[in-house]
Amino acid sequence: MRRRTAALGLLSVPIWPTVSAFAQDARQRPKVAILSPMPPSQADEPGSTLNNMLTGLAELGYVDGQNISLEFRSANHALELLPALAAELVRTEPDVLYTWTSGGARAAAAATSTIPVVVAPVNEGTMAALVADFAHPAGNVTGMTLNNRQQHEKCLQLLKEVAPSVTRVGMLLNPLNPAWRNYPEVLNDAARALGIELVRGEARGAPEVDQAFAAMAAQKVDALFALSDSTLVGADPTPERIFELIAELRLPSVSDETDFAQEGGLLALGPDFSTIGRGAALYVHRILQGAEPGELPVVHPPKFQLIVNLRAAEALGLTVPPSVLLGADEVIE
Repeated sequence: MRRRTAALGLLSVPIWPTVSAFAQDARQRPKVAILSPMPPSQADEPGSTLNNMLTGLAELGYVDGQNISLEFRSANHALELLPALAAELVRTEPDVLYTWTSGGARAAAAATSTIPVVVAPVNEGTMAALVADFAHPAGNVTGMTLNNRQQHEKCLQLLKEVAPSVTRVGMLLNPLNPAWRNYPEVLNDAARALGIELVRGEARGAPEVDQAFAAMAAQKVDALFALSDSTLVGADPTPERIFELIAELRLPSVSDETDFAQEGGLLALGPDFSTIGRGAALYVHRILQGAEPGELPVVHPPKFQLIVNLRAAEALGLTVPPSVLLGADEVIE
């Protein structure tokens, strides 16, 4: 494996001094509530969304049990539990509530209109439904977006560059994820311009992956676009069955989830989660220091990372154009 890492842009917010003087008494320590859509064993793994945020808090000087109290609740992928868990966290009266994913964001926002909520990352459409003005959030919610339509259009463009013969692209998504309610329709114009027809494939988690691929295969898809979801593509790890089926059906593939290409997919164009996690920690810190959510603009990913898997390309008999390789942040050989 050969890795090429490009310089990452920094979130355009000021770095405040690290904390050192919070009172040690538990009654006086600030409390951060954390609503996790996934099991603790996955959420806290190195490189995960939560781990990146907690790393950011540690870098700012926070130590659980010493100058901060962390209150966790996990839905263990049962997204229907998120609203009740969010309400439970609100009853603990935290100073700020942190979560991620569309389900977590909607549950947290519905549970409180007064406690500051930091959501990072979340789909741009979900954030827009919660925060009307990204520059000046009017309510109690702020944070960082995960992806957007332009990113997905770029994913399709990259897929077509690497696999020019592709004409029917299956879009694998979880229909329970509100972020994908209008997909693939929102990408139809961009797809038509590329000579591509999009086919929706639905899987409500790993047990339905075979069913989704069978339905897409029946519609003669010749490529796959796998959309991120905490219970499917982007779960830690992404279900191995997805990569087995991609190989069996010989489908060029792309995803907006960075790990997808690292785990076996052909292409991935996704945000840098380390930067997002540390940005979330900084927003939590700013709020604990007295800032209001309205003072903290919703921030878009400062950079998307392109990952190209040459092993996957070779297995498909594809040659990745030099223009794509030159733009890659990581090339897997």
